[in-house]
Amino acid sequence: MTTKKTLEENWKRALADYHNLVKRVDADKKDFVTYATANIMAKLLPTLDVLELAATHSQDPGVKMAVKQFQNVLTAEGVQEILPKAGDIYNHQIHECLETLFGEPDNTLAEIISKGYKISNYVIRPSKVKVFKHE
Repeated sequence: MTTKKTLEENWKRALADYHNLVKRVDADKKDFVTYATANIMAKLLPTLDVLELAATHSQDPGVKMAVKQFQNVLTAEGVQEILPKAGDIYNHQIHECLETLFGEPDNTLAEIISKGYKISNYVIRPSKVKVFKHE
C-alpha cells in the first residue's frame, strides 16, 4: 500500500522531470533555429562575397546599397563577422590555415585571405588565413 508520503515524493519527482523536459525542449528548439539559420546563411555567404568584391571595384551606389542591405539582414539574423587581424594568435576554431609561412612570432596570423562568420558560438565559415611558423 502506498502512503501519502510516497505519492507526494513521486509527484514531486514527476513535476521536476516535466520541468527538465520543458527546458531541454526549449534548448533544442533554440539550437534547431540556430543551425537552420546557419545552414541558409552559409549558402548565401558566397553571394555576399561577390557583392562586396563588386562594391570595392565599382563606384555604383546601388551595389554598395545592396551590400549594406545584405549585411543588415545577416546582422538581424544574429550573424557576426569574424574579423581577424595580422598578428593575432591562430585559433583553429575560428580560423582555417591555408598556408604556413616562415616567420615570427610563431603561431600568429601573417595574412588574412577572407573573413569568417558565426552565429553565437557556432562558426558558419572560418576566416581563411596564412600563419607564421618557425622551423
